[in-house]
Amino acid sequence: KSGEHIFKEGELNFDLVIVVKGLLRHYIIDKNGEEKTLLFVAEKGQSGMIETIFDNKPTVENVMALEDSILLKFDTRKVDKLVKHNIQLMRLQNQTFKRVISGNVEQIRFLTVLTPEERYMWFCKAYPNIEQRVKQKHLASYLGVTPTSLSRMRARLAKG
Repeated sequence: KSGEHIFKEGELNFDLVIVVKGLLRHYIIDKNGEEKTLLFVAEKGQSGMIETIFDNKPTVENVMALEDSILLKFDTRKVDKLVKHNIQLMRLQNQTFKRVISGNVEQIRFLTVLTPEERYMWFCKAYPNIEQRVKQKHLASYLGVTPTSLSRMRARLAKG
């Protein structure tokens, strides 16, 4: 359901979820108590807690459904057991890990190289139709700007 947490900070959660329908938001709560959006995951996207899955550590993130969602959940520990005996599953798991790593590298570039305006334009192109599905404060947080700056940026870009 919308507003429901899929993963919570401090938990050990070995699930990998695939979004069939809906939208998820990854976020952390910083030392000042503010929510910082890290990632949006829409249809066909995957979500999981890397700290737990790879290192058996509690997660530092929260994941919340922004819309009523349909998810497929897989316990990665069970998948690991199956993979040991099935080369095709091992290849699929390897491809999934590669996509996760590639996405993380892309996110690092996104945050360190692009200007806020470039990040906004990249987001709109990479994730069409998601902008209308998220609150402005969540999108602003994801882009690393204030909601006021996001409004100004949108107005500037609309003028051309």
